[in-house]
Amino acid sequence: MKFNALLAAIVALLCFTACEDIFEDKNAPDGSKPEVRVLAPTSSRSYAIAEGLPIKLSVIDKDEIKELKILVKGSYGEPDLINFSKYPDVKVLELDTIVGQQQFAPGTYTLEITATDHRSNIASKEVSFKIKNQ
Repeated sequence: MKFNALLAAIVALLCFTACEDIFEDKNAPDGSKPEVRVLAPTSSRSYAIAEGLPIKLSVIDKDEIKELKILVKGSYGEPDLINFSKYPDVKVLELDTIVGQQQFAPGTYTLEITATDHRSNIASKEVSFKIKNQ
C-alpha cells in the first residue's frame, strides 16, 4: 500500500512539473485579461475646445502589456481623430496627458482603449464625451 501511495505521489509530481512548463510560455492564453481603468475623460462630460482633452488611464497585467491602442472617434463617421499604439512591455502602465482639441469640432466622441498582453488576452474600455466651443 505504501508503494502505491509513493508511486501516485511521484506521478502527481511529474504531472505538475510538466504543467509548469506550459504556463511559463508567454504565448499561451491564460484567461487573465489586462485591467483597463479610464479616469479621464469621464462619461458624458463636456470639454471645451480651449481646455484640451484630458486622457488619464492605467493598465495592469500580470504578464506584461504587449500593446496599448488609444482611439478617439467621432459619432458621425469622420476619420479617427486620434489613432495611437504603444508597445510598452511593462506590467503597469499609467498615462496622464492633455491632448489639444483644435482638430475637434463640437459634438460627441468616443475614447476607446484596447490593451493586449503577451498571452493574447484583450481588454477594452470605451468612454463617450462631448466637445463644446466654450
